[in-house]
Amino acid sequence: MNKRSRRILWGVLLLSFILLLVAIYFSMLTCPRVPDDLNDIALSNPSVIYGSEDEVVKMLADRVVISIDEMPPAVQQAFISLEDDSFYRHHGISKLHLMRALAENLVHLGGKGGGSSITQQLAKNLFFSFERDWARKFKEMFVAFQIEQQFTKEEILEAYINQINFGSGVYGIELASQTYFAKHASELTLAESAILAGIPRWPARYNPSTNPGVAKERQSFVLRRMVDEGFITEPERTVAWAESIKVDRVNRLQGSADYFVEEIKSRTADKLTPDAVNFGGLRIYATVDSRLQLEATRAVAEGLARLDESLGLDPYNKASWEERINYPQAALVAVDVRTGAVRAMVGGRDFRRAPFNRATANNRHAGSAFKPFIYFTALEKKLITPATVKVDEEVAFPNGSNTWSPDNIDFNYLGPVTMKYALLRSINTISAKLIYELSPEAVTAAAQRLGITSLLEPNLSLALGATGVSPIEMASAFATIANGGIRCQPFILRSIHNELNEVVEETIPKSQRVTDAQTAFLLLDMLTGVVEKGGTGSAVRSYGFYRPCAGKTGTSNDYRDAWFVGFTPELAVAVWVGYDDNRSMRDSRGKGITGSRAALPIWALFMKNACAGAQITNFQVPDRITFATIDPRTGSGRMPGGPSLTVALQAEE
Repeated sequence: MNKRSRRILWGVLLLSFILLLVAIYFSMLTCPRVPDDLNDIALSNPSVIYGSEDEVVKMLADRVVISIDEMPPAVQQAFISLEDDSFYRHHGISKLHLMRALAENLVHLGGKGGGSSITQQLAKNLFFSFERDWARKFKEMFVAFQIEQQFTKEEILEAYINQINFGSGVYGIELASQTYFAKHASELTLAESAILAGIPRWPARYNPSTNPGVAKERQSFVLRRMVDEGFITEPERTVAWAESIKVDRVNRLQGSADYFVEEIKSRTADKLTPDAVNFGGLRIYATVDSRLQLEATRAVAEGLARLDESLGLDPYNKASWEERINYPQAALVAVDVRTGAVRAMVGGRDFRRAPFNRATANNRHAGSAFKPFIYFTALEKKLITPATVKVDEEVAFPNGSNTWSPDNIDFNYLGPVTMKYALLRSINTISAKLIYELSPEAVTAAAQRLGITSLLEPNLSLALGATGVSPIEMASAFATIANGGIRCQPFILRSIHNELNEVVEETIPKSQRVTDAQTAFLLLDMLTGVVEKGGTGSAVRSYGFYRPCAGKTGTSNDYRDAWFVGFTPELAVAVWVGYDDNRSMRDSRGKGITGSRAALPIWALFMKNACAGAQITNFQVPDRITFATIDPRTGSGRMPGGPSLTVALQAEE
């Protein structure tokens, strides 16, 4: 290299150094001042979500500060071993870790290693959590030096362990201990301390509630680091590793309402701002019923476990993190018939693995669960009564330049059948005949009046439910039938109060009569036949649910979606089951999984426990309704010894 080239190189290096100093200088100008007490910097003024009985459902971004004397030595040692083994030897920055991180960043072209000391992590979490640039690193280091000058190592470690994120919306060791082990931090064992210390690096993955196997592996790594650092002996590590870990919660709803909580946060953010939701000190009063939410979560978990077995899948909790994404999903929504308040919502089987909320998503075909809207339209227009007879036969209808020829699911045809019998048997050809006579436009308009809010394409294929809908709107629309033709708009927020307890938002329940009580009851009575008279939903009774109820199964094309939507006089519940990638659901023998096999068991399990202990009530019969016993096939009076079906009929005014 000649003299001129060396001068240019030194000039570039000098200029770069000057620019670096300028950048550091201006970064320092924007650095915050460290307070006299690190614990004065609260992470938030936490917002709180309350349930239908004003019980605490979730405290958002919360922490409880405890002194380092209340933290067992094992907790402190575990964090030091894992996060900063030279914590007591450096003055804010671990040079060895910093050099290692720089080397990794160079190898990976800018992105892998962290290398931050505990003091740096504390500085970042307290002041720079939302910044993502190199200037932040300089600020973080500068503030770390300030912290080390002003505070003892014990004070720094105390603040760090009190504010670190343990996932599930939990910050700090005290709430983490309560959340995962239902005890105070001072009561933690060595084994439990190692479990908790392992969580913050990747909370979703190392969560002992949802990934016990992975959390146990992480615990082993933490214990090994503690041995390497001389904090514990090899025999102590062995005893701690062998200790059985029992995960428990002070808040029993923790982890059982994640989809509901996210939906509440999302809707609150629409009205205010995302920052206000978590850190604004709001009191958010929601409609969730804690007991029903727990029962919904249990029913979905139990129902899917049975389905996994039918599909030939290993138990979900034994599947790897990667394998779990390929398991079937489910959604459940429970709506108060009289008010529209959403009492329970489950949007999937595992929020941390798949947080997409299927309870509110409107991209799954309803299958035969859509048929009640077709029968409703026909009843309202006086095209049929429940006793009207139509012929179940092969059909073909002109559909533009083509012909539409839907088949029954079993390719069998029964001949003459009454309308109530056709619905309880879910006969495709009858629905096809009705929508052709009514027009798809008439059916879409009626479905939307009842509560379907999705965009419905007015096609003949609506007869078979070939349209995307969501569980929440299906539950709402069926609730309108249960409520005698009065539609109550579903809602999940009751009111929002600011930190001064001033009401900033309040939901006024909205209801509207969309059809007369008689028409609604005729359809309601037809839907009771689905459960009572050998219909596609009769398995409800085999699960031990014997209360008055009505509902409809649904299975979409090629067994991609399974539904059961039903109601009692008080509660309307929709359950959907399927794969996220829209695969066909077939058991280990290749047989298609229907709504009665996948969704109905979840519905029945939930309703059995949800209604336990409540007074049994019957559906109210409106004026001008009479009942008749007929032959289900011919519609005429019952023949002695022959089959019978009781139908509701509307008397003339």
